[in-house]
Amino acid sequence: MATLDGNAVFGAAVRIVHTPRPAAIQMNEYFGLSGRQALYGGARGRSFQVTGVLEAATVAGLATLESDLLAYADGQPHVLVDTLGRVWPNVVFPGEYTPSPTGPTPAAGGGWCLPYTLKLEGLI
Repeated sequence: MATLDGNAVFGAAVRIVHTPRPAAIQMNEYFGLSGRQALYGGARGRSFQVTGVLEAATVAGLATLESDLLAYADGQPHVLVDTLGRVWPNVVFPGEYTPSPTGPTPAAGGGWCLPYTLKLEGLI
C-alpha cells in the first residue's frame, strides 16, 4: 500500500510512476585532442506521478480526504512508500494536484469518489 509518512492518504486504485531525472554531466572538448571528457556532477533527484481515487461516504468526507492530502504540500521532506513497496526518503509535495474535471461522482458501491493526479519531487 502506498503511503506518505506512513499515512495512506492516496486513496484507492493508486498508481505511482517513478522517473529518475538525468544526472548532471559536464562534457569537455579540447582543441587538438580527439574525443571528449565527461565529468559526473551527481544525481538530480526524481519525480513521481501519482494517480488515485479518493473515496468517501459523503461529498464532505471527500473534501476532508482531499484536505488531508493537500496538507502535505508544506515544503517539508516526507517518506514515500510507493506501490512496489520501495521506500523513498526526502520526497516533497510541491502542491501540483489535479482533481478530475468532472468533480466528485457517485461510486458504484455507494458513496462518492474523486479521481486525481499529483506530482511528487524526490530530492535524492
